[in-house]
Amino acid sequence: MNGFEKVLNDVDEFCKRVKIKYAVMGGMAVLAHGISRSTDDVDINILVRLEDLSKIGEKIITCFQPLHINPIEFFEKNFVLPVTHSKTGIGIDFAAGLSGFDETAIKRSKKKKFFSLSLPCITIEDLIIYKLFAARDKDLLDLKEIAKVHKEKIDRIYLKDMLVKFAELERTDMEKVFEKIFKL
Repeated sequence: MNGFEKVLNDVDEFCKRVKIKYAVMGGMAVLAHGISRSTDDVDINILVRLEDLSKIGEKIITCFQPLHINPIEFFEKNFVLPVTHSKTGIGIDFAAGLSGFDETAIKRSKKKKFFSLSLPCITIEDLIIYKLFAARDKDLLDLKEIAKVHKEKIDRIYLKDMLVKFAELERTDMEKVFEKIFKL
């Protein structure tokens, strides 16, 4: 097993053991959807309730090395718990899936191949939404590559519905960027 495969395997075993629903997202999801790019960490979206953040955070840091002095406080404030896999040194970001969209994305996840593993991965449409939401330079580059490979295969009705919901939250920029990159 290479380093990333070991990390993903250990995350999967951890989530199964503590009964947390999750999905792989971020750079690993981009790779799983057939886009060639590099990544130096693993992003995991976990389904959790706000009142369970500290309890779940405590479980995470018993298995993975936290990067912050007060990791639970950081998790409760930022809704992400950055840790390191002790055997490989690879970083893992456990993102608290607190929103309705996060819950939908985790529930819609599909099994994808990650090396020899088959793990839940967010769909291409939900990956697009997360990338549009983050809107960092690397996310916009990922979106351009996703458009090249998946433009004709994406569920435009689902995306349009989601983008309308985000526009209601004053994120009209997401729909504009989507239309520009995917040339609708």
